[in-house]
Amino acid sequence: MAVAADGPDATLTPDDAFAALGNRTRIEILQALGSAGGPLSFSRLRERVGVRDSGQFNYHLDELTGHFIRSTEDGYVLRQAGARVVESVLSGAVTETPVIEPTPVDVPCHLCGGRMLMSYGEERVEMYCTECAGSFGADNRTGEWTAELDYGYLGYMPLPPAGIQGRSPERVMEAATIWANLEFMSMASNVCPRCSATMDYAVTVCEAHDVGDGLCRRCDRRRAVNFHFECTNCIYEGGGDLYLRLVANTDLHTFVAGHGMSPVDPEALWRLDRVLTGFEEEVVSVDPFEARVTFRVDGDWLTLTLGDDLTVSSTERGSAPA
Repeated sequence: MAVAADGPDATLTPDDAFAALGNRTRIEILQALGSAGGPLSFSRLRERVGVRDSGQFNYHLDELTGHFIRSTEDGYVLRQAGARVVESVLSGAVTETPVIEPTPVDVPCHLCGGRMLMSYGEERVEMYCTECAGSFGADNRTGEWTAELDYGYLGYMPLPPAGIQGRSPERVMEAATIWANLEFMSMASNVCPRCSATMDYAVTVCEAHDVGDGLCRRCDRRRAVNFHFECTNCIYEGGGDLYLRLVANTDLHTFVAGHGMSPVDPEALWRLDRVLTGFEEEVVSVDPFEARVTFRVDGDWLTLTLGDDLTVSSTERGSAPA
């Protein structure tokens, strides 16, 4: 296997990177360096990993050195790529598959105020309402193991398995909401939260949208506009309601902060969630695309208009008459 020379420009092809990590001893080497708190000599590192054969250990170390590990005068240390591997392992994202069956939570549905359920599986928290049709129909669900649940689907939030450890179902939802808010703000700022590359954005519009008393029969969604995002480099992608394109907008942050809400404040998360997901959507034009999104809090309102390039073209703010 060809590995680039040790240095700041060390690179691997994706195939070589997966091959380099496809061995238990090499993962243990990375974990040992990750927990060392400083450089480790060859002998100290081999002792921590527990490999008796010096030649065999040297072979595995060489396969990692240059991209995942750096050799210094003081010993071996992790490079950033190696640190990311250790973080992934410790998060449980590649080693654990915990499941939380649908469980009632003391968090009201942001659409109707009804009783909510949460579940966890496949590294995502999924949310359901037992009293309304939800935001998305069954065809929009992504978790195969919960696809047949007969509840109103409210969407999902990503969360590594480490996020459910030592937390009640309500605290799991809280952690997932904070994690998702930070991830979506990065995405909406044109920075992929997985690899830091730029993002591509697109929308589709249900032109014959009619929700009636629940979901539109044509698109199986509550909202007419479906926002989609995709990284230009890695496999990160997703979608949802149009407000996700606006979660990093400064005017929106100023508006909610003026009412005591923050995307990372546990005390205000569910109030903020109701404000963001309860937005009013007005499609002004389909081609070229133009839409107005209005958020309301305590009689105050903020309207952001998005143009065809999916950036904010105008901002309006005011208060309803007393």
